[in-house]
Amino acid sequence: MRQFLFVGLLILLLLPIEFIMNAQSLAETDLTTINIDDLSDTQIQSYIRQVENSGYTAQQLEVLARQRGMPESEIAKLRRRVDQLSSGGFQTKSTGDARIGGRQGEVGDETEVFGKLANSENLKSLTEAQRKIFGFELFQTDNLTFAPNLNIPTPEDYVIGPGDEIIIDLWGATQLYSSLSVTSEGFIRPENLGPIYINGLLVSEARERITERLSQIFRGLILPVDDPGKIFSQISIGNVRTINVTIVGDVRTPGNYALNSLSTVYTALHAVGGPTEQGTFRNIQLIRNGQLLSTIDVYEFLNTGIQKGNKRLRNGDVIMVKPYQKRVELEGEVKRPGLFELKETETFEDVLLYAGGFKNTAYTSLITARRNGDKEREVVDINQSEFESFELKDGDVFQVTPILDRYKNRVQIEGAIYREGEYELTEDLTLKLLIEKADGLRGDAFLNRATIYRTNEDFSQDALPIDLGALINGEIPDIRLQREDLVRISSIYDLKEEYYVQISGEVAEGGVYPFFNTMTIQDLIVLAGGLTEGASESIVEISRRNKDANLNTQAEIINVQIDKSLSLIQEDRTLVLQPFDQIYIRKSPGYNVQQQVTIEGEVGAPGIYSIARKDERISDIIERAMGLTQYAYPKGAILVRKTEFSSSKSSDEISQEYLQQLRSKLLSGDSEIKNISQQRLIERLEKIENKTNVPSETDVVGARIKKDLIEDVSIQDSLVKDIKIKNEEPVALDLIQILSNKGSKYDFIVRPGDVISIPGRLETVRVAGEVTSPINLRFDKSYTFRDYINQSGGFLISAKKGRSYVQYPNGERRPVKRFLWFKFYPKIEPGTTIFVARKPDRQPVNFQAIIAAAGSIATLALVVDRLSN
Repeated sequence: MRQFLFVGLLILLLLPIEFIMNAQSLAETDLTTINIDDLSDTQIQSYIRQVENSGYTAQQLEVLARQRGMPESEIAKLRRRVDQLSSGGFQTKSTGDARIGGRQGEVGDETEVFGKLANSENLKSLTEAQRKIFGFELFQTDNLTFAPNLNIPTPEDYVIGPGDEIIIDLWGATQLYSSLSVTSEGFIRPENLGPIYINGLLVSEARERITERLSQIFRGLILPVDDPGKIFSQISIGNVRTINVTIVGDVRTPGNYALNSLSTVYTALHAVGGPTEQGTFRNIQLIRNGQLLSTIDVYEFLNTGIQKGNKRLRNGDVIMVKPYQKRVELEGEVKRPGLFELKETETFEDVLLYAGGFKNTAYTSLITARRNGDKEREVVDINQSEFESFELKDGDVFQVTPILDRYKNRVQIEGAIYREGEYELTEDLTLKLLIEKADGLRGDAFLNRATIYRTNEDFSQDALPIDLGALINGEIPDIRLQREDLVRISSIYDLKEEYYVQISGEVAEGGVYPFFNTMTIQDLIVLAGGLTEGASESIVEISRRNKDANLNTQAEIINVQIDKSLSLIQEDRTLVLQPFDQIYIRKSPGYNVQQQVTIEGEVGAPGIYSIARKDERISDIIERAMGLTQYAYPKGAILVRKTEFSSSKSSDEISQEYLQQLRSKLLSGDSEIKNISQQRLIERLEKIENKTNVPSETDVVGARIKKDLIEDVSIQDSLVKDIKIKNEEPVALDLIQILSNKGSKYDFIVRPGDVISIPGRLETVRVAGEVTSPINLRFDKSYTFRDYINQSGGFLISAKKGRSYVQYPNGERRPVKRFLWFKFYPKIEPGTTIFVARKPDRQPVNFQAIIAAAGSIATLALVVDRLSN
């Protein structure tokens, strides 16, 4: 948006200014005297609204403005005013003391003015050929504009001319501040004084002349410093003048440019975008008053940082950029490959200097040059001794190749030695000496055989086997090594299968462990974190690989006894394991972690009870819970049991859960002071926090298979595919039969996680489903099924009476039965729920389906008739 506003205001200033003054054309507009400060914010905003359809770009307008003599400072102030207006701020003219602002308050940031052609977008648009030219990007970036800094004192060697602003500031016995412009004749006119001619004077000279003239009316200027009538003075330059400079030749945008008088040749070159691809960077000429004033060599600045010949410009100066005379290309292994412009007397050594020198991988003994001959191209070789004298021609292309990717004196050794790697091939280096250089053989070195891989001149390879043990003992002569020999010494472990042992079962961390010589079962159990409590008085079984091919056995089985102290008996402690042994720590018969059932409701002592025996029944649990209370309703008892789909925990998981509860309790204690025993216990519990063991219950696999079978039936049988099997399901109990016939078929054996729920006395009957008013009704022994239906308002039209059923409090369901035209209704008990089913929704008659079916039948009849005839 700011860019658009700035473009619009430039259009108003450059085009025939019908918006500002009538009958004033571009040719008549004097942009050299325009002052942006004289325009109010309201005027600028009014101009902005009139330029929406201008069609000009900022680049075109800036060039046109400079050509018409618009000062760079005014362009900067215009851009700044537009930025302030577009961001919502309004700038008003200061009416305060002008000395506070001085020249800094009048001049904008010159980085907003110079080099707008050379921004980052231009850098991105450079072609590959332009990027290759050394120095081309110098004038294409806005990070280095060469713009003069207008916020510092004017240099003392600055030459004053028409258009400069002279600031006269007096204080002391007299107060005076005056801003005077140098007229076109070179004069300034102070108040009460005649004209003072300062054109062509340096700043220091002008200061002396002005002070001398002012002292004629202000005598205090020549008094001593300690005199009460002393007047102090400061004479400086405010806004500098604008000069017109012509830039011609092979530059990006040649033409006339209005620059401030502090600008240099580099400033002007950056403003026009620098030389083109055909322009010279070595012979840029500054012409003043028809005479060659200086010659600029940009390469000298790029290599030394010295801007030699970069003179300050004056009005009417001409900058000439001629085509280059000689350019060569340097590619390959140099630090700055590219195109380099050369003077007549320069050699390849100078080109190498501009390119930053060779890379460390460059082959410097011989450089190849491709040259354009009179009729065809040719190749020229340059030896290193000719770098300073080789005569270059325009269009030469020098190729610096890398050194060969090979070694002239290298040997390598790897394998079972202490220091693998590359070594220098000396004149008398042998295999034995190379092993000594590598700090000798490791203990696992395979001494029966080592191999030297030797590369021949035709790059084929030979493998030379050596009896390494005989060589080390001096039984065979040493072997002299050659360039690029590779010595490979194998480890004894490289030539055999890696040894390991495995342990599983009742240990803390079962798994695979590395094999050690003379390793015993006790050592492996220690590595596995010790035995669990379930391994007490159990049997350790060792499965060993069978190496006897004549025996009809798969593996050798060895049994070892463990005593109650969780250690091996004495005669088995020295049993040495062999590689690949598999050790199984069996669980002690009958060992189980406590499992619980829950009984709730109307019993004497409801709560959680551990299962004492594997054949313990519901009646046993009720008896341990002190029997039923007088308020219990036995017919409503129900058993909630986990199904195969529930995620039952193994004994190890239950134990770990208890241990982590213990750890949490210790950590959450109010006191931060714990004894050594508690601290060590917490550390041990942290070690086993993330351990996971494979469930060891014998029924885990069977439960999983049963679950899979149920899922398969549910998927394959379309009649039961919508049945949802839950993790827990209710089981109907006949508690009266259980208590009267203990151990009978009605008395279930309890399982871990069972919940026995015995409700209190129930006094209602619930009617639900397709009745007029679903409701809970008081139980009455004299009421039948029909009576409760009538009490709830009777059946709805949508009710399917024959599919009604009741559900007793223990979960048991009984339907309404029919025989011929007779119906038999189930008995109603307290807590019963009566469900009345709903008739299925009838599908409307689909005449299209009927017509299609009739057509199919007619077609079938026609086919049968034809076949019979």
